[in-house]
Amino acid sequence: MRSLIVPWLLLFATAASAQSNYGTITGSVSDTARTPVAGASIQAKNVETGAVYKAASVQSGSYTLSQLPPGKYELTATSFGFKRYEHKDIVVVQAGQTQRADIPIGDFVSLETLGEDRANFGRLFFSRPKPPEGPAPRTPDGQPDFSGVWNGPLPGGGGEAGPELLPWAQALEKERTDHNLKDNPEARCLPFNVAPFNVFLNRVVQSRDFLVTIVEYDIPGYRQIYLDGRGHPKDFGPSWTGHSVGTWEGDTLVIDTVGFNDKTWLGEAVPHTDKLRVTTRLRRPDLGHLEIETTFDDPGAFKMPWKTRGVATLAPATEEVLEFTCNENNQDVEHLIGK
Repeated sequence: MRSLIVPWLLLFATAASAQSNYGTITGSVSDTARTPVAGASIQAKNVETGAVYKAASVQSGSYTLSQLPPGKYELTATSFGFKRYEHKDIVVVQAGQTQRADIPIGDFVSLETLGEDRANFGRLFFSRPKPPEGPAPRTPDGQPDFSGVWNGPLPGGGGEAGPELLPWAQALEKERTDHNLKDNPEARCLPFNVAPFNVFLNRVVQSRDFLVTIVEYDIPGYRQIYLDGRGHPKDFGPSWTGHSVGTWEGDTLVIDTVGFNDKTWLGEAVPHTDKLRVTTRLRRPDLGHLEIETTFDDPGAFKMPWKTRGVATLAPATEEVLEFTCNENNQDVEHLIGK
């Protein structure tokens, strides 16, 4: 028995020693009303080495950057609808210790209308009905059936906080945020989402040969995914939402989308090129949940692929995807102020 215990203790001691060689930064992200902000991208840059470490805030607003080599770090945070946060003081990380750095981020605009304050919006947005229980349905030909109206994945669901950008893309992202997102395509009623789902309501219509998503608060508001075995056309011109085909890997539907132009912004202000490829993997483990894993691969702008994960929940049968008419009475553009 002793001969078994001693190696185990040595292994444990080695692992503990390795852990103690690193430090941690933890804290919470909140807005000006001290309401937690989920889905914020937090980045810590080592001043000496230039190495970048990333995390995302979860629903409670908390975040953790672990396995950080000792040193001095610059801390930044971005989240759609908020001003870019840059920590004015350097955070010093020491081996085996945890440093706390809470992040207050400010709004781009003041939401003063009664009932439209951020805290009230947050309560409405995150308070979703409990999804139904039961087995996942299947189509007549035996494939998982994704049909239904889905509440999109909430921010902070998992995956990497943001892509690791090439220098030109990193500079352009900073320029966009420094200019208060003044040139954001969304404010001009142009398409702004390259994925087949968003965080609001998404209706899925599925047949043997194609799958269509009808998306609330989205332009143009739909995606077509061909399931009939066709490939991407050779002469497909660059477009806002690309060309999508789907194939089955067991019970997982893999959606491959290419043919994008370079005009949309990813996340808050991340640029991409026409080399962007979006791969979405859908899996319905039970009646009430739809697992969504999306990989954004763009060798023209990213150092490596960027992956996000989330879980959509089946909405009550009374929910409907409402129309989104952006151009009507759009007064954003004339009030956008950059630097």
